[in-house]
Amino acid sequence: MPPPSFSPEVSKAAAEWLTLSMDQGLSSQDAERLRQWRHADPEHERAWQHIEHMSTNLHRLNGNAAYQTLSKLHSTSRRSTLKSLAWLGLLTSGGMLSSKTESWQLHMADYSTGTGELKELQLEDGTRIVLNTRSAIDVHLTSTQRTVTLRSGEVMVTTGHLHGDIRPFKLATIHGNIQPLGTQFTVRLNNHNTQVTVLEGAVNIAPKQGAGTIIQADQHTWFSANQVHAVTKAPAQTAAWSKGQLFATNMRLGDLAQELERYRPGFILCDEQVADLKISGVFALNDTSQALEAITNSLPVNIVYRTRYWVRITASDPS
Repeated sequence: MPPPSFSPEVSKAAAEWLTLSMDQGLSSQDAERLRQWRHADPEHERAWQHIEHMSTNLHRLNGNAAYQTLSKLHSTSRRSTLKSLAWLGLLTSGGMLSSKTESWQLHMADYSTGTGELKELQLEDGTRIVLNTRSAIDVHLTSTQRTVTLRSGEVMVTTGHLHGDIRPFKLATIHGNIQPLGTQFTVRLNNHNTQVTVLEGAVNIAPKQGAGTIIQADQHTWFSANQVHAVTKAPAQTAAWSKGQLFATNMRLGDLAQELERYRPGFILCDEQVADLKISGVFALNDTSQALEAITNSLPVNIVYRTRYWVRITASDPS
């Protein structure tokens, strides 16, 4: 029987919960949050049962050594934790993560960035590409074409042309192709769609199946393999991340936490009772601890550090 398959987000969350539970145990609040997470979706419960089963089997097969190794993993980074879990067979061998996960893409791509890292490069044709946090691309330049494939994360592309170079340029994702028409644009790859924002010029979006669409400067859309969604006005400060900044304009606190989490090793959890609070401001992405503390200056919340890699945003104590 083939091993079960889970989405990367669910797999990652299950691994985080398992690791936390082996780091001096769960507090009563964390135990309740785990219970809520398991009951929020049938896939969550299946993933938890599977990783617990794999952990138990590993413990039986290898005595105390494997379990003791796992229980110490929070002394390292979250990235190392997930790697170690994979090496011990809880994720990859157990079928929870495939070779197409973000971690694999980052290691195998031509160019990639780690958590919180930005990288700028220039191709031989003059095209400039900025990679956002946890992003990966492959570059394929031949005598007849120029192709950049976004494997994971987000990029900002400013196309260039050598004199006399007539090779077409395209940026490819799992959902289709984006052909710039002399332009600057950003592309963010998600599990179910690709988001595109045009800063200058225009791009032609061609999903793998279905009709293509041209979008112009200051426009934004997303597309799946089957269709291009409705075109809207580009969000303000779309490319601020390329300068190390995150602009929030009346943003949900829960959404802000998710964005900051992309730039920080570990988890940033936001309690439900404060997740819908709105916040505006400019946050520095190179210091997420400072950004988190800044939230407390605007909203009645506390930042709770269980470990450096496990952060919760909670309602402030009314007393």
